[in-house]
Amino acid sequence: MSTLLFVYGTLRRGNQNAMADFLAENATFIGYGWYQGKMYMIRDYPGVIASDDTEERVYGEVYHLHEADSVLAKLDEYEECSVRYPQPAEYQRVQTQILTVDGRLLEPVWIYSYQWLVVDKARIVTGDFMQPTQIA
Repeated sequence: MSTLLFVYGTLRRGNQNAMADFLAENATFIGYGWYQGKMYMIRDYPGVIASDDTEERVYGEVYHLHEADSVLAKLDEYEECSVRYPQPAEYQRVQTQILTVDGRLLEPVWIYSYQWLVVDKARIVTGDFMQPTQIA
C-alpha cells in the first residue's frame, strides 16, 4: 500500500480544521506538486476529476503517512467514502501519479477523486483551492 497522499483542498496546510491538524500530526510534509486534472467548487470545498489535457493542473501538497492504514481509514471517514457510505460516494480514494515542483515523478500516490457530476459546479480555473481567484 502506498504511504503517499496528495491533498488539494481543506486538508492543505493553512486550513483551520480538525482534519488538517490530524493530517499534520500523522504525516510528514514532502512538498508541493500537481495532478493532471480539473478542480471544481463543490460547496465550501473542492472536488477534482482527472483530465486528458496535460495543461490542466490541480495544485496541492504531498504527504508521507506515518501509519498509512489507520490514517487513510480516518480520512476515508472524513471524505465520506468508507464502506459505511452508500456508493457511489462523493469521493473515491484512488492511486495516481504526482509531479513535484522540483520535477520528481511520484507514484503511486493516493488522491481523493470527485465522483459525482460537475455540470452545475463552478470550475476553479487556477487549479489551486488556496487561491481560487479565477472561477468559471
